[in-house]
Amino acid sequence: MALVNMHDTYGSLLVGTFFAIFFQGILFVQAYVYYENFPNDSWYLKSLVAIVWSLDLADLVVICQSVYHYLVSNWGNPAALAVSTEPFDLHLVLVGAATILCQGFFLHRVYILSRRNWFLTGILSLGCLGTMAFAIWITVQTSRNKNVSVFATLGNERMAMFSIGAGVDLIIAMLLVYYLSRERTTFESTNLVLNKIIHYTVATGLATSLLAIAAVAANVIKPKSFVYLAIHYSLGRMYTNALLATLNLRRNLRSTIKKSANTWSGQTIPSVNAAPAFVGSQAVTVDDPLEKTKGSWATSRV
Repeated sequence: MALVNMHDTYGSLLVGTFFAIFFQGILFVQAYVYYENFPNDSWYLKSLVAIVWSLDLADLVVICQSVYHYLVSNWGNPAALAVSTEPFDLHLVLVGAATILCQGFFLHRVYILSRRNWFLTGILSLGCLGTMAFAIWITVQTSRNKNVSVFATLGNERMAMFSIGAGVDLIIAMLLVYYLSRERTTFESTNLVLNKIIHYTVATGLATSLLAIAAVAANVIKPKSFVYLAIHYSLGRMYTNALLATLNLRRNLRSTIKKSANTWSGQTIPSVNAAPAFVGSQAVTVDDPLEKTKGSWATSRV
């Protein structure tokens, strides 16, 4: 068999695994903060967080097992480096599943903010499904052939998967910023909340988009290496961290809403028992001491 460039292939996967472990650690912390601070969230939000967290954890187990298999169990066995294993093949599907769930969450926000524009949301949903379809197709092909060299023959499919994913992320982020900016009013408290949400939207949207673009670039520059796959090891966790960062942002927004509710024209209002606001399509009631949250979407009105 031809000599394998370990630096560009399995060396890249090892480095990618280190970064994946790092981002998984951040995800653990974010999940803990979420369940600690939002026990009254709806069951489907709690379930969504649990599912994407579990998918990312399963993916981390898969990639760690793969790296151990190639670099430890088969040390000194070059022939084993060419054989694709089931855990190695599963990575794209696990990441794809977590990604499409996170994108679905943000697409729902676009749907609400766009006043239920089902056509726009539907087009973007097709893009998300397309990314998942390519991930499944690549997984099926590598599983059938049991040879990692198959990845080199699927360059166009990889390019389509990464490009569509990056494009959808950028469009979702831009749409959220546009619709949120449109909600600005003459009320300073509303604008403060909106600005915070917009900043988070830009930061999280750019993070996932730039990582997807980096995977595209690696796929073009070094198509026969695994650099693009190493980058992809962290991509799924970036989506999940973006989701949890958005949900946990409500804690900071509550503080902003409460401060704004108790201050008017530089004068402190003696007491406010409840300051209703809207984060998205549902109410967020700042009500000491419980501060119950009934929703989590991304527009705000006071």
